[in-house]
Parts: sequence; structure tokens; C-alpha cells
Amino acid sequence: MAETNGTSGAPTLVEENAFPALESVAPEKPVEDVVASTGDDNETPEAPKELSAAEKLKQQHLAAEEPADAEAKTEESQASGEATAVSEKSARKQKAAAARVLDVSSVEAFPSLGAPTKVAPVTMNWGAKMAAPPVNGSNGTPEASARAPTASFAGNAGQQTVELTPAQKRPASELRKPVIEIVKDITKRTGTKIDLAKTSTGVSVFVVKGNEASRQRARREIYKELSLKASKTIQIPAVVRPHIIGKGGSRVQELEKETLTHIRVPQQSSSEVQAPVGDYDDEIMIDVVIEGDEFGVASAIERIREIVGERTIVTTTRISDIPGELYPFIQGPNRKNLAEFETKVERVSVPDYFYSASSQPFSPPSGPIVITGEKSAVQEVRAAIEKKAEELKAQGYGHILVPIAAAKHRFFTANNGRLIHEILEETGCTLIFPSGKKADSAIVYGPADQIGNCYTKTNAISQAYQYFGPDVCKAYPNAPGGAKLQARDVTRYFLQKGEFKKLEREFDVEITPPSAEDLYNLAAPCIVGIMSRSKENLEKARSKIQAIYLQAPPFKVARLDVEPLHHRHIIKKDKLLGGRPVKILFPEDLEESELVLVYDGESTDPEEVRTVLEEAKQVILAFSGEQVSIVSKTINIPKENHIKIRGERDTTLNALNPSSVLVQFGIPKARPGKPAPAGDENTITVRGPQSNVEATIKNINAFLSSENPEAIITEPFEYPAQFSGNLIGVKGANINKLRDDLGVEINLNEGKGEIKGVRVAVDAARKKLTTQIKELEDKATVRLVVPQQFHSTIIGQKGESVRRLEARYDVRINFPRSSKSDYTEEHDAGNKQQGPNEVIIKGGKKGVEEARAEITALLKYEEAKSHTAEIPIAAKAVEFMFRNSAKEIKQLREESAARIDIPQRPEEGSEEQMVIKIRGTVEEVKQAKAILSKIAKDAEQTTVRKINVDKKYHRSLIGQGGKILREIVVGAGGPDDRTALARMVRFPNQDSEGDEITVQGNSAIVDKIIKAIEKIVTEKENQISIDVEVAPEKHRKLIGREGSIRKELEAQFKVTIDIPNRNRPGQTVSSDIKITGAEADVEKAKEHILELIKDPEGETIMVPRYLHHSISDIIRELYKRYRVNVNHNNEPRPPRPEDKKPQSNSDSLPLITDEVDSAPKYNWDAQENIHGTDDGEYPWVLSGTPENIAKAKADVESAIQVAKKQTWIGYLDLPDPRKYRFVVGPGGSQIEKIRRETGCRINVPNKQQGSTAPPEGPIVIHGSKDDIEKAKGIILELIHNGGGGGGKGDDSDGDRRRRN
Repeated sequence: MAETNGTSGAPTLVEENAFPALESVAPEKPVEDVVASTGDDNETPEAPKELSAAEKLKQQHLAAEEPADAEAKTEESQASGEATAVSEKSARKQKAAAARVLDVSSVEAFPSLGAPTKVAPVTMNWGAKMAAPPVNGSNGTPEASARAPTASFAGNAGQQTVELTPAQKRPASELRKPVIEIVKDITKRTGTKIDLAKTSTGVSVFVVKGNEASRQRARREIYKELSLKASKTIQIPAVVRPHIIGKGGSRVQELEKETLTHIRVPQQSSSEVQAPVGDYDDEIMIDVVIEGDEFGVASAIERIREIVGERTIVTTTRISDIPGELYPFIQGPNRKNLAEFETKVERVSVPDYFYSASSQPFSPPSGPIVITGEKSAVQEVRAAIEKKAEELKAQGYGHILVPIAAAKHRFFTANNGRLIHEILEETGCTLIFPSGKKADSAIVYGPADQIGNCYTKTNAISQAYQYFGPDVCKAYPNAPGGAKLQARDVTRYFLQKGEFKKLEREFDVEITPPSAEDLYNLAAPCIVGIMSRSKENLEKARSKIQAIYLQAPPFKVARLDVEPLHHRHIIKKDKLLGGRPVKILFPEDLEESELVLVYDGESTDPEEVRTVLEEAKQVILAFSGEQVSIVSKTINIPKENHIKIRGERDTTLNALNPSSVLVQFGIPKARPGKPAPAGDENTITVRGPQSNVEATIKNINAFLSSENPEAIITEPFEYPAQFSGNLIGVKGANINKLRDDLGVEINLNEGKGEIKGVRVAVDAARKKLTTQIKELEDKATVRLVVPQQFHSTIIGQKGESVRRLEARYDVRINFPRSSKSDYTEEHDAGNKQQGPNEVIIKGGKKGVEEARAEITALLKYEEAKSHTAEIPIAAKAVEFMFRNSAKEIKQLREESAARIDIPQRPEEGSEEQMVIKIRGTVEEVKQAKAILSKIAKDAEQTTVRKINVDKKYHRSLIGQGGKILREIVVGAGGPDDRTALARMVRFPNQDSEGDEITVQGNSAIVDKIIKAIEKIVTEKENQISIDVEVAPEKHRKLIGREGSIRKELEAQFKVTIDIPNRNRPGQTVSSDIKITGAEADVEKAKEHILELIKDPEGETIMVPRYLHHSISDIIRELYKRYRVNVNHNNEPRPPRPEDKKPQSNSDSLPLITDEVDSAPKYNWDAQENIHGTDDGEYPWVLSGTPENIAKAKADVESAIQVAKKQTWIGYLDLPDPRKYRFVVGPGGSQIEKIRRETGCRINVPNKQQGSTAPPEGPIVIHGSKDDIEKAKGIILELIHNGGGGGGKGDDSDGDRRRRN
């Protein structure tokens, strides 16, 4: 095979300087063949130039060549028939310009100078000066070397020429398509333009045009599809095998993909494992087989040689015949000897020898001494170590035992044996800890003259450590199920939480929990070992451990049985317990069903803890009940077939068991607490969901009944080439997993591949790959442009929102790395091609589209709410914002949809300028900014002043019900709101000794308030108090109803009036009242009080006795209007005249639930109601000022005249008493209006106190006959209008009123 960048035999396809290195020009004679082009290249070739001497020589050699063989001619004719013929004009130009091709690669034309025709195989020494390894061809004969075809030379027009000689071509019968079709396929796959021509000697010439990467790919495709298949075997050192294979097979797959070959590297053999002691790793050779086209095989061999050359410069040797007890001395104190050795080689590994596992004094070491480095240096270090070992053996070291408790051994071996190396450095001896009967001792080993010193040193260190091993079972003497069961589960809980590690750090101690064997042995104690150099720290740790175990009593632990196959679902279920403070301990044994629940909260109330644990149990059991039911079935299959079913590493079983049900071979294992199922060594037990169990059993039976089930087969596997990377996985992860799980060999290459293994495994692998392809075909990727400021909103707190989207739509959402969040870090989101404003959604087409729609909708919503505003505020004012306007801020946050970020309250005295941020829609931001700007402005203008006022004046400053304080604040321009007022002026608590009053608010208002307080205090300090004698029976004249008169006097004269309490039983009421205030105000108040208590002039009016009750309501009005009191000279009140009762009506009123037209809407009964007028008269004595008495007298006489006319009574009974409220009106306003308009006395029934039932009884109207009818009409009109107005009414609109 030859490869050049021009075709001398086809000048129409090659540019003028296609062979610059050979200084070539166009030949003189044309090529007698057909030219084909797979591209659209219509370039006109330039006229040929005179040939150089080299090309003339080349043509002479070509003229002497033998014609191509028959097979080449057949292929030539086939290609000629498929290609597009050039025009006659072009053909003539070719004949005029072309010449015969000179094959520069021909050994006959250009023989090697002194080169032998054959090279005998030689044994190679791999290393820094290694020679190439021997390569065997597919026919088994050794070849000198495997060379790649001649390197290509890039032309000046971005093209490359590839040539295939007849000997290098694959037979036409082995091609998958005709040549021209294959070339077209390559053109499509690589995006290049390929021109195909053939010389008269049968050489196929491919001129490839395109960019460098595309040309290289097209060249490889041409060789792969059209050149002969080749198979070569190369020997390499076994030590290099892992570097050829790579992690998980990644390196060999990379080589296969790069060279388009198949590379077989043998597994490690037993001969390698059992290599003789002293052998170097690079002395064992293995055969690597490379299959593919000739060019690819040669490229792969070259790449492997490079790797071998890099790796075999370094070799490794192992020394396995040195006794382990000498290892510490070879290491040297603190491993100084190793450090010295490693100045010469890369690494020297001498395993630590701290323990002896055998009954003999010393057991073999855990491993050999390993030396890695350049071979000559490794040999030198090996010799030094072996010499050192011989010297140590010759010294005849001895040993004795020193008593050291086994629990203390770990303190000597901790930190890479730091204490042991200290002893070795000081005494020249080492410590080795035996097992078995001597476990509570240590072996001192070394020179005989130093053993005593080492014994003393070791004993001193051991004594320095204090040890205590409490049995924590003693904390639970009465635990249900036994103390060890409780101690075991609490210990597991502490281990899961890392509690012992915390205690070690806190108290500088070493804590040794029970081993797993001791922990699960219910008959053994539960010892928690504690060791420390400090007795004090040991005691503290012991007390703490005792305390934490006592804080986990039995009621904080619960147990339940759950199907073991459901445990993994519980583990995967996030937040299953809904935030309950409960930890779940899962069993170590996968077949164990018991789960342990441990309360992990703060409560110590047993009932509360038990409730939480019971709720958690029910949640777990309910969740487990939702899972598919589990069944167990057994089948009997001869034991000798079990290995066949399982396959190597259970790979065949994995293929037969795609649903991963539990399969056990041999005698069935008893589940804890249940009897073992029947069965013997021929039994196979299958447990899992019923359908899966039945499918697995069916597969097993079908496998055994098939013909030669263990036969290895190879089947082709075709797939869409674009999914190659996905199917192979990162560094071959996917196919490596299939290889490990199913034991198959899978080779995939650009849409074609093969699967090799047993039939069931091949079928299972094909099914898995096909399923993955279907998923990939459904995959979609969408890129959304989302400005970065919205990324955090979509991601949510700690990624919760985006995870919800991913789970809901089964997609993957990647944000650019610039999106700072826990989510992007966990997901390693973003890539170099992802823009900072780009969000990538990957997954199934439907899920991707739905996720895109939701994110787009969220983005639109957030964009609408992305308007912002900022309000600058001084740091010191932030505190006042919350003090002054906490209620307003809270209300704003509740009512406004805008996002409001107010900075945290700063440290006191901070002068920093801060910013309030608002985000939302335009209107939301505008409204919130207006409110917050005012609050911020008020806060910045807020000042705090304090004033000391004697506590005896505080009550006077506050006033009755806070009246004085309100007047002070409002008068200063402050708020009238009670809450705001209390924030503005704060008095100390009554129980406190302080007298400081704090005033906070706008500085101008605060100054006014302080000034007002000072003024009042000054006035109080200048006040006087006097006593005024007032007869007790006249005190009521100064008190009034609910103290109204006293309050008016105090407000009028700015004084305080103290009137003795008249309600103290057994005490004589004093006649003195005290007046306190400014001297002038006190005098004025005194004069006014004395005037009030004077016995006023009175006038008596005689009122007919039968009318007294009719007009008695006027008495209160007389005092209210004229300050005129009424008494009756102590005469008894006359009896109330009896009104006539309403006449019975056989037609009952309808219930309010009756139909509206089924009965009358009301009952009305009017009758004459004349009382006797010969009962005499009753005195009304009017007291007050003469002018007011005259006014009151006129009102009384007018009332008497009106009452005399009220000779009729009417009873108005309504079906719905709830409508009486329309008659009364707000504050009685409506009924008073009716009374004024009609002159009637009207009584409306009231609800019973404390009752929710409507009032009972009719409305009673007293007046003249005409007046009561008028009143009735107004009332009915009010009822009809729902209280909206009044006027005359009659029966004619009854139907209309009933409808309403």
C-alpha cells in the first residue's frame, strides 16, 4: 500500500505542485484508464510541465513493470463501468499530458542499500535501550516489523492522495458494496470530496479534499473498507498490560477507535501470578493480537510500542524470602532507610509488620518487598536490601514478652506505628503483637543487649495509658428483649451518627466500639473501650458515654419487620418519614427483615416519643404495603448444573435474571424468625415479585433445555452510527458494564459491531443495547436562553425546584458553571460550549418539551416581576424602621406580591449606607416603594431622647385611659394610633425602679413631646391640694353617671378630684373631697363645685298618675338638656296601667320558612286603650336654675298633652322578628324619627340577653288612632325597603312586600 498526496498516473486530478518533495511535474504520456469523481470538482487541470530527472527515472521503472494481475484487472473494469467517464476532450488532454506511473515504493525499482531480504526473530530486552518487539503476521511467520503505509504529504490545495496497489486491495467478493458506492458513503460520513482514478498498473488513486480532520478520517475509512484485512501478533512485557488496557478498558477502546482495529489483550495467567521469586516484571512476555486493515494494524502496533517504550523504562521487582520480623529494621526508624533507597529508585514498599497472626512467634509478612524504578537502580537497591537482611540474620536477634493488654495494642500501632518507631529509634528493638493466648502481651524483638531497655521503655509507655471498658448493657437492666439488644441498637445508632468520633476529638481519647461479632452476639457483653494518657480525660469520656446511653432509653427505640427486598425502596425514598426526627437502622444481613427506629429528637416525654415512633412505623409499613408482593419459589435442578446456570462470576445468571430477583443455590437459607423452606443441595430458591420470579424460573428451564447452552457464539449487531459514543459510554463504561454483568465481548464501530458470548448473554446484551437505542432515539436536547439573573429562581433553594422539574418530566437540566449554586456543583453543570445565559434540557422528547414549556412560563412570569427599585437608607435608621413601623412592614409584605429585601439590622453605631431592594411588577414595585420610602424617611428622621421624671407623675402624664398622653403626642404632631403612640412614648414598668421615659420619633415631634412633659411635670410640682366639704348625699352630683361629671370637671379646670368611695361596707363616708392642681385652677374648681352642690330652687308640677309612666322617659332628657333634676318628694311610684291585650287571631303568621304567598305577611291589632282619669296626680319636683326649670317645665307639660291623646294601642306582629332591626336603626335613630313624626310611643321587643334567638313579641304602638296607623305604615315600609327609608304604607302592597 502506498500513500502520496498526488497521482502521477492521473494528472487531471492532481494540482501542479502536488508532489513538492519530489519536485514532480506532469508525465509526458496519458494514463489509459477511466476517472471517476464523487464530488463536484469541475476544476480544469493546468498544462503539464517538463518532467524532472527523478520523474523521468520513475517513468522508466514503471515501463518495465509487469502488468497487473487478473484480479486487479477485474476490479479495474468494474470500477470503470461504475464511474463517470470523462469527456473526450479531457481524455485527449490526458493522453497528451500523462505518462506511466513510477512506483517509488517498489523494492525492485528502488532496492534497499544492503538491506537483507529477511530478518530472523530475536528476543528483545525492553527498557530504555529496547529494540522493537517481534511481530508475527497472520500466517504465523515472523516479520521484521510492521510499518504503516507511506506517510502522506499535504498538497497546497487542502487535498490528500491515497493509493492502493492491487496487492493491497481487498478482493471484490469481500466488499460490502461496489467501490464507487463505498466511496460515496465515505464522502457523506466525512464531509469530504473524493475523486477516484485508476492507473494502468491497477493502482487505485483517491484524491481527498477537505479540512485536515475530515481528510484524515476519510483516509482511515478508505483503508478500513477497501484494503486487505490483516492480523498481527506482538509480544509485550506483562507488566505493561494494565497500561494498554487502561481503567475499565478505556485505553484499549481508545486505541481501537483511533486505529479502527480490534485488539485482544490476554487476561493474567496463573504462570504470571506464580512467577519465580526475584523475577523482574518486564521479563514475562504476553502476546497481543491486533486485527483490522493493514494500515490500522500497523498504526495500532506503533501506538502500543510507544506505550511499552514509556512504561518499560521503569521496572518492578519483588523480594519475598525475607522474614517479616526483619521488615521494621529494613524500614529503619521512622522509615529512614526507605527514604534513602527512594533517592535512587521511584518507590520502595516494605509492609508494616506490627502483628503476628500464627501460634509461632512470627508469622509470614502481609506481602513482599516491592521495588520500582530504572532497572539498574532497582537491581542495586535490591542487592542492598538483601545484604541488609543477611546482616540482620547473622546478628541472631532475640525476643521476650512484655505484658500489654490487647486493648492497648492499637495505641502503639496508631499513626503508622509512631510509638513503635520511637522505640526502635531509641532502643534498636521493635514491637510485634501476637494473637491467641499471648494476645495480652507484646514481643520485644531486637539485639540481645537492647531487649532490656526496650522492655522498660515499652512497659513505661503502656503504664502511661489508662484504659476503661464499660459494659453499656448495664444502662438497660429492664429493656424489653434484653439489655444487649437495646445496647446493640443504640451502639449502631451512635456509630451511624459518628458519636464516638466526636467524643474522641472532644476528650482526646481513643474509643473502641465492640466488634461486629461481639455486637451481634446477644450473649456477649457490649464493651466500649476507652483509652487515654490522661486519667481526667478518661473519666470525662466515661461519664459522657454513660450519659449518652442513658439518654437513649428503651422507649426511644422501636423495631418492626419489613420484607428485606423492600428495604432498598425505603432507602431510596427521600423524606419518607415527613421530617419526623427518626433514624432508620437497616440490617447488615440482606435477608434480615428487622428495621430499628431510633428517636432522634429533643423530646424526653415517653408518650410523645412513642407517638412519633408509632407514626414512623405506620408510614414505613404503609409504604412497604404499596410495594409489589414478594413470593418465594423453589425448583429442583441437579447440583452439577448450578455452575452452568451461574456462569463465570454469575454472568449467565444475570442474563437469565434481568429483573434481579434473589436467587439462592443449594439448601434454602432460613429467614430470621421463620423455619427454613424444604430443600436440599439440588434446590434453587427464587424470591421476588411473582411475575419476575416466574420469568426467571422459565428462563432457567429454557436455558438448560436448549442445545449446547454454554457454546460461545458471535453475532453481528448493527445500530445507528451516531449513537456509538452513547452505547460505548464514557471511557467504555457502558460496554464494560455489560461485559462484567453478562460476560460478553462487545465491539462497536460506527454502526456495525458484534457480540460474543453464550447465547443467553448475547441475547440479553442485544436487548439492553436495543432498549438504550430506543431511548436515545427518543432523546431530545433543547437550549433555552435564560438570563443569568433568573437562574437561581429556576434552580430554587439548594436545587429543589430544578430537581422537581427533572423528576416530574424525567429530564436532565444543565445550567452554565457561572450559575453559582449547590445544584450546579453537584451536577457538574455546564460545559465549554454552553453560554452563560443558556440552559440545556436533555431527555425524552415529550418530557423535554413539557419542561421547556414550564421553564418558559416561569421565565415570562419572572420577567414580568423583574422590575426593581432601591431605596437607600442609613444603617442606623434600619432599626428604627422596625421599631416605628413593624406593623406596616408586616402588612405590606402580606398584601403586596412584591419581593421586599430589607437589610439585616446592623451593629449598633454603624454608619454604613444600606439599600432596601424591591422586586416585582411595575405596579407592585411602585406601591411598595411609596410606602417604604415614607417609612424609611421617617426612620432616618427618628431620634431617641430620654427624660427622667419622678414615677409619682407618670400616672398624671398618662391620664385616664391614656387620654393625657394622647393629647400630648397628638398635640405635638404625632400619631393618634394607640399602638404607634405606645411605641413613641415608653414608660418604665410599674415594678421597675427606673423613672426614665423614652421618647422616639421624628426629632421635631420628640422635642415638642419632651417640652410638653416637662411643662406638665413643672405644673405638677407646683400643684396644691385642698379639701372641700361636701355632704355625702351630694357626692353623686359631682360624680355623675359612670363618673361623667367628675371627668368633665377635671378636664374643664385641669385639676384632679378625689371623691371618697361610698361603697365600702361598715365605713363612714367622709364629707371631704380633695382637689389637686395649680392654685388658680383649684380655686376655680372649688367655686364651681360649691355652686353645683347648692340646693337649687325647685318647682313642682302635678302629673296625672296614669300618665307618669307614659312620659317618664323625659326625665333623662331634662338633665341632659338643662341640667335639671327631677324627684318626687319621696312619694312611691304609681303602678303602671295595664294596656289592653291583643285580640287572638285564628290565622297564625307564617313561618319564615313557609312559602311567601301561603299566608298574610303580618298581624295588626288596633283598639282603644283609655285608662281611668280619676286616679289623682303625682308630683314632679324640678330642681335647677330658674331659667332651666322654666324650659324643663314647658317640655313636661307638652309631654303630658301628647300622652293624653294616646288613647289607642296597636300591636304589629311580623313573621320575621329579625327585621325589627330595620325599625330601630343604628343607635335607635330610626325609631326616634318615627316617634317624632307620629307623636306615638313605640316599643320594639329586644333580644334576650346572652341569647342568639331573634326577639319575641309584637311591636307595641301608643297614640291616637290616626297616629298609630301612620306609624304602622312607616314601619312596614321600612321592613319592605330593608331599612332604607320610611313612609306611609298600606295593605295593598302586601304581595310585593312578601316577595321581598
